[in-house]
Amino acid sequence: MATVMTAFQQAQPTGIDLVQRAYLEWLESQENERAAKYAQFRDYYAGEHLTQLTKRMRAFLELKTDQEFSLNFCPIVVDSLAEKLKVAKFECDPDADLLAEWWKLNRMDAQQAVVHLAGVRDGDTYVLVEWDNEKKRPRFTQENAYDGTQGLHVIYGDERHLEPVVAIKRWTITSGRNVKTRRTNLYYADRIEKYTDLGTGQAWQPFAEDGQSWPIPWTDSGGEGGVPLGIPIVHFRNKDQGYSYGESELEDVVPMSNALNKTLIDLLAAADTTGFRNYWMTGGKPEGMSTAPGSWLYNTSPEARIGNIDGADLTGLISLKDSVIFDIARLTRTPLSSFQITGQVAAAGTLKEQRSGLIAKARDRQTVFGNAWEDVMAFGRKLHNVFGPGGMNEEAEVSTVWADDEKPDDSELATQVELLTRAQAASTQQKVIILHPDWTEEQVAKEVALIQAEQAMAVPDIGPPAGNGGGAMTPEEMAAGGVGE
Repeated sequence: MATVMTAFQQAQPTGIDLVQRAYLEWLESQENERAAKYAQFRDYYAGEHLTQLTKRMRAFLELKTDQEFSLNFCPIVVDSLAEKLKVAKFECDPDADLLAEWWKLNRMDAQQAVVHLAGVRDGDTYVLVEWDNEKKRPRFTQENAYDGTQGLHVIYGDERHLEPVVAIKRWTITSGRNVKTRRTNLYYADRIEKYTDLGTGQAWQPFAEDGQSWPIPWTDSGGEGGVPLGIPIVHFRNKDQGYSYGESELEDVVPMSNALNKTLIDLLAAADTTGFRNYWMTGGKPEGMSTAPGSWLYNTSPEARIGNIDGADLTGLISLKDSVIFDIARLTRTPLSSFQITGQVAAAGTLKEQRSGLIAKARDRQTVFGNAWEDVMAFGRKLHNVFGPGGMNEEAEVSTVWADDEKPDDSELATQVELLTRAQAASTQQKVIILHPDWTEEQVAKEVALIQAEQAMAVPDIGPPAGNGGGAMTPEEMAAGGVGE
C-alpha cells in the first residue's frame, strides 16, 4: 500500500499536507506483516496449510499435485466461538423498533454471522455505514481486513491509539476481457476521497461519478463549514487487549496445525513403510506364494525357512497426534468434545466444564463486539438525522442484547445423546434430561413413560409361542421352559 500513498501524492493537488502524507505512507509500510497474517489465517481456515508430501505419499493418498493435505481443526476453533455470538435485538428508547427495522432490511441476521466469523478468524473486521439515498435508510456492509490485495484498513494516531486518522478501502473491478481496474477510497472524518488507476496499473487518479464533487464533503451541512460526520467505519476487534488491532483465534493454532500435520504425515509414512508385517525366506524361492487372509505359506524346498517381521507399533505416533489436538483445545479453550478424537463419551459435568471456557470467551467477545454494534447503530442514527427524516435522539443509549449463549444448541444436545445411545451409556431418563434440561421431574417422568409405551407398541408380532396346541402358553409350560408336549 506504500505505492498507493506515493500515487496519492502525485494525484492529489489539495488535502492533507506533505508531512502527514509521508507519515501515512510510513504507517502503511508497517502493515505488510499484518496483511500477510490476515491472508494466512484465511488460508488455514480454508485448509490450505502448505504441507509437504513425498511423491509416494501423494500417490497413495490419491492427491492431485494442486490438492492440499491437512488435518484441519481451524474451522472448529473459529466456528465454536463465532456461533455463540448472535445479536437478538437492540434496546433504545424510543427508537428500538426503527433500529430493528434497519437490522431486518439489511439482512443482518445473516450478515452478523459473517462479521463475527471474520472478526474471530482474522482478529479484525469492519462494518461500513453508509446512507442509501434510494431506500432512505442506513446501509451496513461487512468489510474484510486488508490482506495485501484488497480489503479495508484503518490507521490510528500515535497519541490516541483508538482514534482513527483515516480508513482505506481497496478493491479491484473487472471490466471487459482481462481489464482490471484498481479502486481505492479514503475515508476521513470530513471528506471521502476516491481514486482509480483507470485500468493501467500505474498512477492513481482522482475518481468522481457523474455530478459528484471531489473530494466528497462528509459533514452535516454537505459542504465546507459543516460539522464532520466522522469516519463511517466501525472496527470489530477480537481478543481486544487495548491495542489498535485485535488478535486472531488462530494466532496460536497455526504453528500447532503445522505440528499436527507433520505428526500425521509421519504417522502415515510409518504405517506405509513399517506398519505392516513383512515375510522373509531363506533356502528357497517365494514363487507362487500368497499372503492373502486364509492362505498357506509353504515351499517344497527342504532347505526353505520362512518367518516374519512384525509391523512397528504406531501407538506412540497416534498418542502424539492426539496430544497435539489436546493442546489446540487447551490453548483455545475449545471444548475437547468438539474435536471428538476418542470414542469415549464425556459425562454431562465434564462437558459443562469444557464449555465454561468457551462461554467465558463468548461473553468477553459479546462485550467488545456489542460495543461495536452499538456504534454501528448510533452512526446509522446520525445519518438518519442528517440525510433522512431525522427526529431521532442521538443522546439515547443503544444497548446490544445477545441471544442466550449458555444453553447448548439442539444439534449439540442431539449429538451427545446419539453418542450415549451408541455407547449404551445412559438410560432413557438421563437422555431425556440432557435434551430437556429445563424440565421438571414430573415432565421427565411423563416423557419417559411415553417413550417406553411407544417402544412397547413397536415390538413386532411374531406369532403365538409353541406349546399348548399352538395357543397361549400355560403357566406350567412357561415354568418348564416354554415347551409343550
